[in-house]
This record gives sequence, C-alpha cells and structure tokens, in this order.
Amino acid sequence: MQGKSMIQFFVRTILACCFLSIAAVATAATADQDENAIRETVRLYLHGTSFNVQSEINQAFHATARLYLDGKNDAEWELSGPEYAKLFTEEKKGQFNGRHGRLIKVEVSGKVATAKAEIHIPQQGVRYVDVFLLKKIAGNWKIISKSADREPAAPRHARKVLLVVSNVHEYPGTKINAGNNFPELAYTYEVFRKAGYAVDFVSPEGGAVPLEMVVTSDPLLKQHLYDSDFMWALAHTRPVAEVRADEYAGMAFVGGGAAIVGIPDNKPLQDIALRIYEQQGGVIAAICHGTEGIKNLKLSDGTFLIQGKVLTSFPDAYLNKESPVYKAYPFSAEGSIKGHGGIFRHGANGKSHVEVDGRLVTGMSWESSVGVAESMIRLIEQ
Repeated sequence: MQGKSMIQFFVRTILACCFLSIAAVATAATADQDENAIRETVRLYLHGTSFNVQSEINQAFHATARLYLDGKNDAEWELSGPEYAKLFTEEKKGQFNGRHGRLIKVEVSGKVATAKAEIHIPQQGVRYVDVFLLKKIAGNWKIISKSADREPAAPRHARKVLLVVSNVHEYPGTKINAGNNFPELAYTYEVFRKAGYAVDFVSPEGGAVPLEMVVTSDPLLKQHLYDSDFMWALAHTRPVAEVRADEYAGMAFVGGGAAIVGIPDNKPLQDIALRIYEQQGGVIAAICHGTEGIKNLKLSDGTFLIQGKVLTSFPDAYLNKESPVYKAYPFSAEGSIKGHGGIFRHGANGKSHVEVDGRLVTGMSWESSVGVAESMIRLIEQ
C-alpha cells in the first residue's frame, strides 16, 4: 500500500506541475494579447487625431471617458471623449493635420493599464506627452481618462531616427552569449533625445533584444537602465515589417556581438536603409561592429555603398585573439570593410574616432557613440 501511495503522490505532483505550467503559459499569452489590444487602442487614437477621423477617436475612448487638458491661458479644461473627437473636423477627414504621434510605453495591471504617447506639432511649435488610463470593459480595452503635458518644441522635434538592433542571443555554432552594445544604445539615444529627435528601435523580429556591456558604474548607463521608457522601447523594438522608411531622416546600425549575425543579410533592413539614403537624402551610420549592417548595402547603380568611402570600425590591431569569443567565432570588421571596397581608418584604443564621408558616418567603438550621433544631426540639419 505504501508503494501505491507513493506512486499516487508522484502522479498528483506531476499533474499539478503540468497544470501550473499550462496556467503560466496561458497567463503570458493573455498578457501579450492585452498589451497588443492596448497598443491598438492607442493607435486608433493617434491615427484618428492625426488624420481627423472622429470614428477612430470615439472607438478608442469609453463613452464615459473624461479628459483633463490645459485650455487657454493654462486654464483647466475638462471634456468628454465625444467632445474631444469633435475638435477634429469631419470636413478634413483623412487629411494629415500635422500631428506626429508615437507610443512610448504601456504598463498593464490586470484589467487596468496606463499608456504614454508623444505628440509633436512642429507648425505650432509644441510637444505633448499624453498619459492614458485604460480599462478592460466587456472584453475591450478603452481609454477612460487622458491628460497631457504641453511644452514648447523646435521644428526638428518632428524628426525621427531609426536605431537598428539584433535579436541574436548567441554566436553561431556556440553557446557564447551575444548582445547589443548597451553603451552605444544609451549614449546615441541620449544625444538624439536632447536634440529633440524621436528615436525608434527596429530589429528583424521585433520585441525584446539581448544586451551586453551593461555597466552600472557609468552614471548615464545607470540612468538609462532604470529609465522605464527607454527600457520599454528595447523590450518592444519594432519589427522590420512595421517600419516605413519615409518617416526617418537617418538610420544607425548599433554594434555589439549580436550585430554581426542576422543583420548583414537582412533584405528588408537593407531596403529601408537604401531608401533613406538614396531616395530621401538621409544619413546612414554605424558604430563599431554595426558596420556589418552596412557592408552589403548596394546602391541603385550596383556598387556597394561603402565602396571607395572612408570608414572606421573596431580594428584588428585591438582584437583580443585569446578571448573565448574570438576563438569560438573569429571575426574581423576591418576585413569586412576592406573586402567590400571601403577605405579603413582607426584611432587610438579607448578613444572616440568618427569618420564622415558624405552622408555616411561610422564610429570605431562605443566611445564614438556621441560623436556619431552629433555628426548625424549636423548632416541632417545642414
């Protein structure tokens, strides 16, 4: 009997574990579905308010929603969702009214959620940060309240740049971790945001990406590690399929071990980069191993973008050829550039070194991140 009891105990334990695993998977799936539904609700609001579509605005808000805004002379202004929708005249339905909106963050807690969006209206010289309270009602996520903060903004606040990151977690054929260089992400992002640019992150698959070189002793890196908006963006990178090249003035390929895999041969990313560069006169950049992302870019005349141009990246002279990474996956960014007709130069180890050749900007290492971003801004604004 004792043996039978033990068997029954183990069977019950295994079944309980199975049920818990199934419940956990179901919970995760529901959370993803909820976040996607919330993003769609905010998208309706952003599109409706940018293109004067009252039906989309009304669809985003619950019928009893209240908005608390700043009126004339900063007086408090309270109105309902339908009253707010009527501010966007039906006579101009479908016409772009100059509002550039983008979602910054979503946080879900059961059947309630908050979301934050950024609205730029360059013609009026203003920037809004909209904060929404949402609730799941009868299975649908609706905005039940909205408020906004308004501040002056320069015309360039409507400009956007695209930072390219990788979804790859390991070097091919190894168990060695690979990631996107966190200092390059943080320092580049900081320069663009301080200059008033909107920044989007794109990856081949979208979603969360791996990170490397997360150093909390660096004050700026520590600040960004605990910046919920910044980290939310890295956890929700845009998939290539959702990116429209005509929205961006520049595109930068970020380095790190993950950058050398999955990015160089990604045709949709190449198409976006070439459209920005050739058709829109935009700026293309790469930092450190991010140059792998631009080496295969071919112009409409069939030549490589980097052919005959001066570039920099991490040089062979500074490689640690005794490191486990190099032994497992030997790689030369310098060799890639030279092999595609580029002219390679580098500076002192541990120092910023940036090369600018026309509308192509490259940085040697993460220390060059600020210089790369500043050079891109100068080219975009000249």
